[in-house]
Amino acid sequence: MSGISLFILGGTILSIAGKASPADSASLLRQAGIDPVGPISVNRWRNVGSQNLRITDLVALATEIERQAAAGTQGFIVVQGTDTMEETGFLLSLLLPADIPLVLTGAMRTADAPGADGPGNLNDAILTVRALCGLALGPIICMNGELHGVRHVRKVDAGRIGAFASPGIGPLGTVVTGRVRLLQRPLPQPGPYPLPEPADLPRVALVSVGLDSDPLLIEAFADRQWQGLVVEGVGSGHVPQPLAAPLIRLAGERPVILVSRCGGGDTDAEGTYQGKGTASHLIANGLIDGGPLQGRKARLLLTILLAQAADPASVRAALAPWAALGLLAG
Repeated sequence: MSGISLFILGGTILSIAGKASPADSASLLRQAGIDPVGPISVNRWRNVGSQNLRITDLVALATEIERQAAAGTQGFIVVQGTDTMEETGFLLSLLLPADIPLVLTGAMRTADAPGADGPGNLNDAILTVRALCGLALGPIICMNGELHGVRHVRKVDAGRIGAFASPGIGPLGTVVTGRVRLLQRPLPQPGPYPLPEPADLPRVALVSVGLDSDPLLIEAFADRQWQGLVVEGVGSGHVPQPLAAPLIRLAGERPVILVSRCGGGDTDAEGTYQGKGTASHLIANGLIDGGPLQGRKARLLLTILLAQAADPASVRAALAPWAALGLLAG
């Protein structure tokens, strides 16, 4: 593959411990074996910690990737901080065709740390994006010699090198001694969706429910400025009984998606558990079944869907294939 475009957004990979100013990106590129005037085009797109990235930043990035792909660029690498990398990857998977080879990478150790992992991860990402041509896997996260699909991947540790995992699924592949090996392929997902206008992006909230959560937690989102809500219920999507009524009331006014806070598994839409506040009770009374979606990713999906159509019926119809993803007829 020729014609790779590398977008640098910032993050730990370009950080110096104890300093706010970034490390030299040219040094990172040299260590990863990238010639600044070679076949890889380097775009210093942003220079922020990933906690400060905005959805509008990523819509702009998707727009530029789509433009470059149409002009003949054959593969893309995004370098950013790891804290929101799983969300960036998923959002890009909603906005870009799956057949655009796209790899996200970063680092868990700062650029000045002994054993800094950034250059190795970046080199692995280059090998991976070249190997992805024609596979239509959608965006892939490449970290610590592992490849993860963005729908299932999570950052599961705040500091260790092996911070990324896909619970219940495992990695899609590995990169070892320069060899990219694919172990499995993700199921195709709905999309891509039209790129939204930045001014049209709605406010969507995410609430994680816990033991004895107060109903006031839900009432805080009754303000009409909130156009959608994602609720992470305990277990397979249950909430304390006092939360059921305010959630059902909100679901009668705007889309409210129900998922599990576990980050793996499914909601109990079929009704194994019955009674007020159970997943089946909430879904039967207006909440939208998020199926196996993780809360942070469901929030991004709902944001993109609401930017296209604000009525709950359209959103519910668009979410149905996501809740059923991977289900087989009995």
